[in-house]
Amino acid sequence: MKYLIALEPKGAGFSVQVPDMEVYTSGDDIESAKKAAAEAIRLNLYAYEKNVQEVPTPAPPEKYMKDPEFENMLFTYIEVSE
Repeated sequence: MKYLIALEPKGAGFSVQVPDMEVYTSGDDIESAKKAAAEAIRLNLYAYEKNVQEVPTPAPPEKYMKDPEFENMLFTYIEVSE
C-alpha cells in the first residue's frame, strides 16, 4: 500500500510526517528518512491490527498540500508491504 509522506529539511537531516497516521520520524538524508517512515508505518499498522482498530482512510494529497502546516515540505509516496 502507498502512503503519502511529507519531508522537511531540518539541520543536517530531514523530519518526516505521515499525515494520515500522525506518524513522525526523521533521517539523516531523504533515503534514510523514507526508510524510517516505512518502518514507523509498519509498526503503526501492526498496532492498529493488534488493537482491532480501523486503519485511517488516506485523505487526498491536496488536503495536506494546501495546509499551511505543511508549507515548504516535500511530498512523496512510499510503498509499504503490510
